Amino acid sequence: MILSLALCPAGLLAAQTSSAKPQAPKPDLSAHPEWPKADPADVATIQSTVHAFYSAISAPAGGKLDRTRLRSLFTPGGRIVVGLAARGSRPADVIYLTPEEYAAGSNAATAQKGFFDRSPANQIEQFGVMAHVYSTYESRNREDEPKPIARGIKSFELLHSAGRWYIVQIYWDWESPENPLPEKYLHNNGK
Repeated sequence: MILSLALCPAGLLAAQTSSAKPQAPKPDLSAHPEWPKADPADVATIQSTVHAFYSAISAPAGGKLDRTRLRSLFTPGGRIVVGLAARGSRPADVIYLTPEEYAAGSNAATAQKGFFDRSPANQIEQFGVMAHVYSTYESRNREDEPKPIARGIKSFELLHSAGRWYIVQIYWDWESPENPLPEKYLHNNGK
């Protein structure tokens, strides 16, 4: 009897869940009219949107990321995907962050030392309202540092809507001796 009482709530919950009508997903942009508006110059082109992202995540020592500008570049459900390299017995993995979560974590780092990202080369592909950019990046603690502290490739997925570009997702990987940047990503593809 105790077992049947313990299973009863689970059975009722399963019955309620299976009979409930699933809600249709809502389009991301129209469901969030309060989302911060971007500076039109930041989102006019694919290149300006990528450049604005790098600018928004860069700050001098003691500075903070421009959270409002960063959020305005993304769709409301947009995300930043941080790759985790394989370590020991742990396989490679990812962490999904909102732009706000990314800014909070980055501000802790820029409180101690600066962070500046820039892109020397972009490979752009576009089809209809979507675009993909493989953006080679260089990171520095100071803008005037001659040598980057890190390099890699950021993969941008973008949406063109209502006369502007939105970042849907960014995901990246770092350069390492085992994973050098290919020559083809050190130059723009002419777009």
